[in-house]
Parts: sequence; C-alpha cells; structure tokens
Amino acid sequence: MLGGILASIILLGVLYSCLRWKAVDFDRNCMIALSIGVVLLWIIPWGIFVIAPLVLAISLISPAARTEWNDFRKRRIISSVVLLLVLNLSAFYPTAIPDAPDEWGEPIAVENPYAPSWPSSHQYTWYYEEEQAVIGIVNTRTPHTFSSIEQTSSTLALGVMLGMHDERLRQSIEIMNDRVPFFSIDPESFTLNEVESESTHNYGNSELEIKRFEVKLDGYDTPLASVLVVGFSSSGGELTLLTISKSLLSNQEDVFEEKIVLQFLEQKV
Repeated sequence: MLGGILASIILLGVLYSCLRWKAVDFDRNCMIALSIGVVLLWIIPWGIFVIAPLVLAISLISPAARTEWNDFRKRRIISSVVLLLVLNLSAFYPTAIPDAPDEWGEPIAVENPYAPSWPSSHQYTWYYEEEQAVIGIVNTRTPHTFSSIEQTSSTLALGVMLGMHDERLRQSIEIMNDRVPFFSIDPESFTLNEVESESTHNYGNSELEIKRFEVKLDGYDTPLASVLVVGFSSSGGELTLLTISKSLLSNQEDVFEEKIVLQFLEQKV
C-alpha cells in the first residue's frame, strides 16, 4: 500500500511541476485530467492500459479538447511521458519479504537468479517433501495498476506475453531435477503452456484468481509437470503470487492444490 501512495503523491507533484514550470498559462484542465487518471489507477482494472486509451479517445472526440491540445501540445506530451516514466520507476520500490507456514520448513532459496530486475520483487522457494512440490512465493510490483481488481489476471497475462513466467520457472525445474525421483527436464529447453480452466477457485471462504500451466519439453506434446499460480491481490501496486510446481509423476488428484493453498491462507490470517 505504501509504495502506491508514495508513487501517487510523487506523480501528482511531478505532473504539477511539468505543467507549471515556466508556463505563461497554466494548463488547468490537463492537471485535472491527469489527477483523475492517477486516482483511477486505484480503481480501474488493468490500470494504465485502460486509462491511457480512454484519455486519448476523449481528447480526439471533443472539439474543445483538440483546441487545448493545439495550445499545450508540447507540455502535455512531456507530462504524459513523465507520467509513464515515474510509473515505471515506482516499480523499483521494494516489496515485502515472503512468509510461509511452518509446515513447509525453511526455504531452499531466497532469491531467483532468473527473475527480471524490473519490476521489483522478492521470491522465496520451498521444497515441500510431503507433497513433492516446489513452492514459490513471489511478492512483485504491478506498475500498471494500483487497484486490486483483476490485478492478478492482468499481471499474469502480461507475464505470459513477456515470457517472465518461463524465466522464473527455470529455478523450479532445476529444483525438481535435483529433488524429485525420475524427473528430468532441461531447464533451458521447455515450454510453458496455459491449461484451459476456471479463472477463480474457492479456497475456504476466499475466491482467488488462478492460472494453470503444463510444462513440456520443446518439440514434445507430453506434459511432464504442472504449475498452479494463485494470486493474492492487494491495493497499492503489490501482488503476491503463490506458485506450486509438481511432476506429473507425483499425486495429481487435486489440481487446485487446496491443502497447500489453505495452509498459506491460514498463515496469512
């Protein structure tokens, strides 16, 4: 929450400075519109990806807005670029340290060497012997939105498009190669395919957004491992993702991994 609040305050201050500095006429309407945009980052799903096209459409449709753009074009373009720059820089604000239930034991890794440097994130990884599962908890920044609404689905969709999940999964593959009997996948040569499934699942009294994936060797159609990602959304631009990776040779009776997820939920209370 704090990261989102600080980012919002900085955004408003920087935008005001951009529009006021050496300005003969202060572009009041642009300041109001950009301020509303910052507020909407806390409300609208997908955040900047919805707000930016919406503002652009209004600017093109309204004759008065088009006239104002002619008068303040350069300063508005600079302000818009600065807004996007500050949003991206806010993603470097540190996230919380992951925590987990005692049943999982001590983490076997407290960082992921394959994780991108942007946005900021913390990942701890456990090997849960009882379930033969590699469990990762990732606290990550979501610079495109400060809203909790569809925060998980939008972040996962962007991660799939950018290939971030594939990179993070390399660590889990390496751990399963070391820990799970008869399991072996080249961590440099696999594909992560999304499985058609419900987008949410009820865990106790909580309905959480989920995504399911299968891991296949490049060039082969037979899946060798399953990955479940469960999102714990929060306002302020920080998201917690619980990832559970299992060999298909392990017990696959519960594809939604209710035991593990409920253990995590009980620990969060």
